[in-house]
Amino acid sequence: MSYPHPVHQIREIMAEPKCLPPGTTLDLQQQGDSRSFDTRPQLTKGGFVDMRYLGRATALDDPTSYHAAFVLANHRVRGVDYEPVGRQNFRFKKRIPKGWHQNVCDPNLPTTHDAQNLHQPLDGFAPTDFVDFINLTAKLWNIDLGWEWEGGLFS
Repeated sequence: MSYPHPVHQIREIMAEPKCLPPGTTLDLQQQGDSRSFDTRPQLTKGGFVDMRYLGRATALDDPTSYHAAFVLANHRVRGVDYEPVGRQNFRFKKRIPKGWHQNVCDPNLPTTHDAQNLHQPLDGFAPTDFVDFINLTAKLWNIDLGWEWEGGLFS
């Protein structure tokens, strides 16, 4: 079975405004010292699209341990991660830049294709805590969380 969304449609969906379904909130789950969230945004205008916005903080006091993903039709199409040193492939082509980057994935391409998972640097992306990271990634992917965070992370 082929992936239901061509690359141009993925770009259109990412550009469209999204929000959480009425009556739902983004709740942080605790698992030991880590925190995570998993929610299902919807388009503010248009029909149903199977989407998930999820993330985790493996070390709450270390922003470089934060990860977020945007899943469309059960495939990750966007992600935000931190790479401390940058990585290169065996041909010395820079594949993953140092610092914060956004993964731009195309599930229509085979996993061996160079453009299947591009790593784009996120200049100026500097979260101060996990809630700030959630807000920055939601803004990056046009998701209105419907919240204004006040106070500390777990006050």
